[in-house]
Amino acid sequence: MRRTTTWSIALVTSLAISGATGATVASAATTIAPTAAAAPSATGATTHDPTTARLLATIEANRPADWEARQAAALDRFGVERSAAQEVVERVIDPTQHQCAPTRLNAYVGGVLAKVDPEVFAALAGVGALDYATYDAILFGAQGAPGYALPKAYANELSQSFRAAQRFWDTDGSDIQLMAMHGDVMTDPARVSQVLQVAFGVPRSPADAIAGAVVELVATDPGLEGGQSPIFTLNAFAFTAAGETDPVLRRIPDKLVFGDGMLAALQAIGVGDVGPRAVLGHEYAHHVQYDAGLTGSPLTGAEATRRTELMADAFGTYFVTHKRGLALNAARVLEAEQSFFQVGDCNFDKPGHHGTPNQRLAASTWGWSVAKAAQKQGHVLPSLTLDAQFEAKLPELVAPDA
Repeated sequence: MRRTTTWSIALVTSLAISGATGATVASAATTIAPTAAAAPSATGATTHDPTTARLLATIEANRPADWEARQAAALDRFGVERSAAQEVVERVIDPTQHQCAPTRLNAYVGGVLAKVDPEVFAALAGVGALDYATYDAILFGAQGAPGYALPKAYANELSQSFRAAQRFWDTDGSDIQLMAMHGDVMTDPARVSQVLQVAFGVPRSPADAIAGAVVELVATDPGLEGGQSPIFTLNAFAFTAAGETDPVLRRIPDKLVFGDGMLAALQAIGVGDVGPRAVLGHEYAHHVQYDAGLTGSPLTGAEATRRTELMADAFGTYFVTHKRGLALNAARVLEAEQSFFQVGDCNFDKPGHHGTPNQRLAASTWGWSVAKAAQKQGHVLPSLTLDAQFEAKLPELVAPDA
């Protein structure tokens, strides 16, 4: 079963930019229709210069009429669940009993997006541009390739932690590639066109036209920092194509990918010291789930995704705080996780629901407590044993205000 699991920045949807979505694979399900030309002001004048208006019009003119269907097909193809209302879940999960307040991450992302022309942002989001780097890394990234190398500031730390995870868990992670994704894809029309053609099935001619306009828009809007804005790479994810029959996907190796924007966000919210390693622990835990067959459950919709994510939170913290794992300081790890697990959400009716901030912290704290209990003997629980303990604990972890 193939799956692409993201370190969700879905809370971007709460920001005051009309229809804006976060730069994650999961958020690609939400479509923002671009505007063909600059909007008129109160005096009747347009709000954009002729170049920007032309580029917006080019994107609109070449975007396939069935774009939403193509985008949905890409989500299915890459194993990402759609974001669609689930009435049954709404009846099961009561949002009035959970806490989801604005967080430091909200403020950080809001500050990033405030620099960008809202109409330009909407046009880019409307053709999936916030996810081009993600699809590019899945389809074309390779460990060791210069264009996908980990940032120097994090390379040693993440590589060492990755190797430690491979040794720690009882699943075979030798086939997983660790790499990065960078915003430079947004400066290359050929790479953008390739993503549009392969991921979304856009014919070459309109793909080339959209790609050229997107790259030029990115270059002309100062807030997008020439493609280096965090909004293009605000993501980290685990990918597997195990059991895939699609001839394109079946050749892709298992991957664990870190986006520059995600690393920048962790630094900005004050958890740059342990946050990246904790995220690595979470994402590697998804590969443990894939390999040990722990992704399936009787749960459906949002509750199923929440279970998967909370398990990864618990497994990841178990690894990073365990004596035979990374042995990170538990107090600092939990402090950091309280910050970056603020990406927890209250989208109870969405299959992409990752759990509330309180639930995610509770799962992480439980993982640490299990590791702490094993400190004296240094024993590492088999993944299936840890899963059995987690399943028994799950009802308590998801209780209101956990």
